[in-house]
Amino acid sequence: MISKTEQQDWLKRLCAGEEEAYRFFFKEYYQILGSFAQQYVKEEMIAEDIVNDVIYELYRNKKSFPDIVSLKSFLFTSIKHRSLNYIRGKKAQERYLQDPQVANDTEEFFLDAIIEEEVYFLMHKAITELPEKIQEIYKLSLSGESNEAIAAQLHLTIDSVKAYKKRGKQILKKKLQNLLLFLSVTL
Repeated sequence: MISKTEQQDWLKRLCAGEEEAYRFFFKEYYQILGSFAQQYVKEEMIAEDIVNDVIYELYRNKKSFPDIVSLKSFLFTSIKHRSLNYIRGKKAQERYLQDPQVANDTEEFFLDAIIEEEVYFLMHKAITELPEKIQEIYKLSLSGESNEAIAAQLHLTIDSVKAYKKRGKQILKKKLQNLLLFLSVTL
């Protein structure tokens, strides 16, 4: 176990983007994060994949944290959300395989799937065209983060997060006006 001073030094190096610091945190927290993920997903290999993905995301996005507690909070929260998303996906896949009506490749199912994918694509595209801060808040929100968690991660007030979301909603509503009209007609 390392001292708080050493932890802060490693954290500063991590926030500066030093690869060695990422390796250190990976080694330091990998086992505990893997055990935590495994409590959710019950499969060691899947838990390891989830931990690897979260740590890689941390490295790729060069996130900054004011203290070690914030880093740990990010890691555990991210692993929890990814684990729950995996479980939801697995359950949806099982329902799909067990329900002959859903698995039946009917024309209606095919068209619904195309519409769903097109809507997802257009929504994703519209979100990526939002101003950077609003885009970041929407992505965190869509990954299951609460306003409080988003505010903490981005060092904003909760009211600022709500204001950014409201502005984003106005922009998206304007950009997706034709899509909303299309959906009201087809559904």
